[in-house]
Amino acid sequence: NYRIGDDMIRYYGNLGIDAFLKKWSYSMNTEIKSQLFNNYPVNKNDLISALLAPLYVNAGIGMRYELNKSFQSVRHRQLNLTIDLAPISVNYKLIANDKVDIARYGIPEGKNSLLELGSTITSNFKFKYNQYITWTSRFKYFTSYENVLAEFENTLDMKLSNYFSTSVYLYLRFDDGVPPNEKYKYLQINQSLTFGLNYKW
Repeated sequence: NYRIGDDMIRYYGNLGIDAFLKKWSYSMNTEIKSQLFNNYPVNKNDLISALLAPLYVNAGIGMRYELNKSFQSVRHRQLNLTIDLAPISVNYKLIANDKVDIARYGIPEGKNSLLELGSTITSNFKFKYNQYITWTSRFKYFTSYENVLAEFENTLDMKLSNYFSTSVYLYLRFDDGVPPNEKYKYLQINQSLTFGLNYKW
């Protein structure tokens, strides 16, 4: 027996036209994500999630701010930041597998999908402190003016040597459109520590 720890397919695309302000552009962005494999609770056969169950789609129209900076005083140090502001956006959820409990994902009984209109803020941040340490962060906030969905994802990659590396991962998700859990209510927490091998040619 085996259990999948974490898997996700995510696509994020942006189409932009330069605005009158420097580093700003008019933009249209789309995010699509889903799991790839079936996910079950420990020692149970109840299917929690699967491919396209759920499927999340978020699309919006607004403006983007983009900053790319290299620090001349410190070698290898770089900062990359994008902020997407979409005052007009749609958020769509689909459960394409009837074995998955739709109530778990805040979808009304008798339906397998939910479409919401609202606003979205998305930020992607990458800071390369030096050639050994890199911090990557993603923040997303969507509100339908009835419910709030917020995600904060952080990864700290550290290169220990030419062949070994470690990664610290922390993911926080707040969604008051789904049933609360006993421990953290509407907050979900995922964290991990991984070690890996590196080889370049």
